[in-house]
Amino acid sequence: EKIALLALVNMVFERDSHDRTLKFEDIATRIQMPTDQVELFIMRALSLGLIKGSMDQVDGTVDVTWVMPRVLDKVQMGALAGRFGEWAVKVSKTSDYMGERVPTFG
Repeated sequence: EKIALLALVNMVFERDSHDRTLKFEDIATRIQMPTDQVELFIMRALSLGLIKGSMDQVDGTVDVTWVMPRVLDKVQMGALAGRFGEWAVKVSKTSDYMGERVPTFG
């Protein structure tokens, strides 16, 4: 069970924060578990505080809003640094855009 929980946390962590809606089928494939047992497994991960989010049993998805932080290796740190760089560029562009369109008061 611990290995499967770690695999779920890794699966969530590997995705962008705006793309963390996972299908039960994808989870089942990743952790090598029958699809009909995934819902209970997700409930276990939620109850342990490994992830936070909500499940949609009808659509068979879980929307993860938070994942427990963990220790990263050099490759993962590099990937995270790249994502931070992309985020910084988006913030800068948004700031420039807003600066051009919002009047200043003073």
